Amino acid sequence: MAGPFARRRQAKKDEKELGSELWRRSHDWFVRSLDRYWHVVQEAESAGTVPQDELNGLVNAGNVLTDLVPRVRHLCVQAHRRYPETGLQIPGEYSQVHRILSRAANDLATTAQAAAMFRLGQASLHSVGRRAEKVVAAVQEAEEAAAMTPESRTPGA
Repeated sequence: MAGPFARRRQAKKDEKELGSELWRRSHDWFVRSLDRYWHVVQEAESAGTVPQDELNGLVNAGNVLTDLVPRVRHLCVQAHRRYPETGLQIPGEYSQVHRILSRAANDLATTAQAAAMFRLGQASLHSVGRRAEKVVAAVQEAEEAAAMTPESRTPGA
């Protein structure tokens, strides 16, 4: 765990790159959903109720989801650079990107929920994988939508 100075430096970097409003919230919602997923995986591991091969499946899915964080951050940083002072107003040109990022964070939260249900024996590992695939697809869709915005299609942008 990072110390107080490292956390403060990260907070300053986040404030500069993401602002404190719309795009910061989008990024943080995704990260909080991922933290919840890992919390569920740790609970499953400590309880010892999930067989090791299935636990490995949960960890593998978590690793894939964790690899999405830099991509989501890049999208949010890019959006904040284009629209730095929008408050909580969603800029028209980037509304689709925001909508898809919100869906990705929500899908990630439901992935954590599916993992919790799996841990309790009320869902299958396959359902966790399907939900994780939806998160990956949503992030990819958000990247494609960001590439289609007017600013990203102009030369020199």
